[in-house]
Amino acid sequence: MAGADYVSQDNLEVKTRKWLDSLPIRRKWETKPLWSNSALLVIDMQNVFVSQDSHSFLPAGQVVSKNINQLVEVFNEHGAKIIYTRHVQEEGDEGVMGEWWGDIIREGKTAELWEGVEVKGEVITKPRYSAFHRTDLDEILKNIENVFITGVLTDICCETTARHAFIKDHRVFFLADATATTSEEIHLSSLKSLCPGFAEILSCQEAKQRLR
Repeated sequence: MAGADYVSQDNLEVKTRKWLDSLPIRRKWETKPLWSNSALLVIDMQNVFVSQDSHSFLPAGQVVSKNINQLVEVFNEHGAKIIYTRHVQEEGDEGVMGEWWGDIIREGKTAELWEGVEVKGEVITKPRYSAFHRTDLDEILKNIENVFITGVLTDICCETTARHAFIKDHRVFFLADATATTSEEIHLSSLKSLCPGFAEILSCQEAKQRLR
């Protein structure tokens, strides 16, 4: 499941504007998010997806890591919650994912967070796409109203977590230039799928402005 080289540091800003302009609708939450009731989720920035040596390497994951790290710094400076997820499945817990993929992420080097990611928060391990499923995330996000989602893959674990967060009554902010997947087509398709009914889609710069 290696990804395409569809974005670079040189064109990320331009492409982000293009993605946002192409959304059929850009809904915005009326309530201003505060640092005190907001959390940053960094989804699955693991070696299996972001290390260049991996058979599942996503080049775009490394590109957006710079933006993710900048958000981590800002959230950390304001004392806001930062939560990282790792996707790991134990033997005997493969479920239909094992049948679907045939390539399960086990505990070990590939499951570790990529060295290029700034870690300044709690790390949780999840066995399925959603960061809420069979984890302590509900308890960690107690009193948190706004969830900002970054990481990989846009259309799988990030999107599933975004939908689950909305269902659990969190306001969802989905970062177009801090999420990545296997191709530009799939990335944009996911943004378009989320924008009408689940999340405010925005850039990292817009997120910082919204939180001021």
